[in-house]
Amino acid sequence: MSVFKEITITATSADSWEDAALTAVERTEQTIEQIQWAVVQDQSLQLSGDAPTFRTKLKIGFEVEE
Repeated sequence: MSVFKEITITATSADSWEDAALTAVERTEQTIEQIQWAVVQDQSLQLSGDAPTFRTKLKIGFEVEE
């Protein structure tokens, strides 16, 4: 039997929403093993400053070790 946990992660990028999502997964992989899925929950633009910042919110699922 497998048990999974989901966490919510938000990441930003100056380039794109896709880059923000990949950054979120790559950073999460540094501390959590066995990531099974990532689902984009929301995307937004932060408009303060000179250039917009792309923000992506994901749910990341991983297997809980025994």
